Amino acid sequence: MLPRPTPRLGWGVLRTVFIALLAVHVFISAWLVASVDAVYTEGRPAPTEIHSLVAIDKDRTAIDVSVERATSLFIYTLSRDSDAAAEIEVDGDEESPTKNGPSSSQRDYLALGRGLVTWTLIGLVLAEVASLTRKKGTNALRITMFSAALLALFVAFPACYVLSLSDGGSVSENSPGNELEGSAFVHTQSDTSTHLRWLGVEIQASFSGYDLGLVEPANRENVTATVPQPGSEDASSFIAFESSFAVEFGKNLDALLYVPFLWWVLPSNTSKVFTEEE
Repeated sequence: MLPRPTPRLGWGVLRTVFIALLAVHVFISAWLVASVDAVYTEGRPAPTEIHSLVAIDKDRTAIDVSVERATSLFIYTLSRDSDAAAEIEVDGDEESPTKNGPSSSQRDYLALGRGLVTWTLIGLVLAEVASLTRKKGTNALRITMFSAALLALFVAFPACYVLSLSDGGSVSENSPGNELEGSAFVHTQSDTSTHLRWLGVEIQASFSGYDLGLVEPANRENVTATVPQPGSEDASSFIAFESSFAVEFGKNLDALLYVPFLWWVLPSNTSKVFTEEE
């Protein structure tokens, strides 16, 4: 292992400059990247694929959506009867005030997360500046602010993003096809599994059901009550799709992990002063 350089105040100044540059680099980078990939596997919309990419940084959320093999989805959308969805949506709207409360009570979780990250990064730099004063307790302060910055970036901000998605519903409600599955489908089946990825997490989900919008109005009560027989006309209303929702940290956030390395290779004379004071 390489010997540690002799502590000097000049090393501390240089270290502070480097850490400030790292904090700025992280601050102007994307903090979180979320992607949604969905494909209709059965039914009239198949084999349409939907891909969405969301990048979130300090002040905006950039969204890119693409649809492949969209012809079948377009025809499906035109052929289905939207009145079937409207009938069920009325019932859902009547219950929403008691379940979710007024929309004005919803919080801007992303703004809260951005504030936490911003202030902890500022605090990290200020703690490094404070360490140059060689006062007792500044070493513990910079370790605390470094830990707080990591928690804000890798724990608090992703949690705020998930809360912003689920504010008023579940995360699955933001997936492609939710506007249909929540309002016009019966005999539904769904499955969700969570998998860890490098610097992120992935949620895989599948959904299937019978779309009342593809069923003749006279047959909707029967389809709602019992599953259509295979091969029947109403059985053609079956729709299924699979999706994956992944949240990963920005590729530049790992630059913050160089801070402890800088503490080691660019030591100031703080520890010597502490020894003399004690």
